[in-house]
Amino acid sequence: MKRLIAAGVVAVAAFGGASAFDDNTVRDDSGSIVEAGGLGAYAIQTGDCLNVPDDMTLVQSLEAVPCSQPHDAEAYAAFDQTGTDWPGEEAVSEASWFGCYDRWESYVGIPWDDSELDFWVLQPTQETWEEGDDREVTCALATVDGSRLTGSMRGSNR
Repeated sequence: MKRLIAAGVVAVAAFGGASAFDDNTVRDDSGSIVEAGGLGAYAIQTGDCLNVPDDMTLVQSLEAVPCSQPHDAEAYAAFDQTGTDWPGEEAVSEASWFGCYDRWESYVGIPWDDSELDFWVLQPTQETWEEGDDREVTCALATVDGSRLTGSMRGSNR
């Protein structure tokens, strides 16, 4: 099953043969990733640090790395959209964006409008909504200019 990254473009991405539900990372007792590996779109946890390919729209899995290593993004929130019938791409994108926007400050420490960082959204597609009962949205922060992050941005006030 593949999920949409809002604001992405063009390809289907799967890392290291990981399925959408796999977690091929090694985690410590607190749940932090200590050894990189493929991470399915449905296995991403808040605080996970991720590398994403350029130019992608549909995602099955990504590379997850320890946050101490350079990375492209960090998952900072996840939530479920409501409803039974597919509301349409625009409605899902809007609800996803505002949901991530509303959860920004509690993770980063300052409002999104004041931050030097930005976010992208991993959201259901019509197919995953209708065939897989997928309502989950994952919010991931990243730099505006595409430079890599090192360390967690939780409470960073960046």
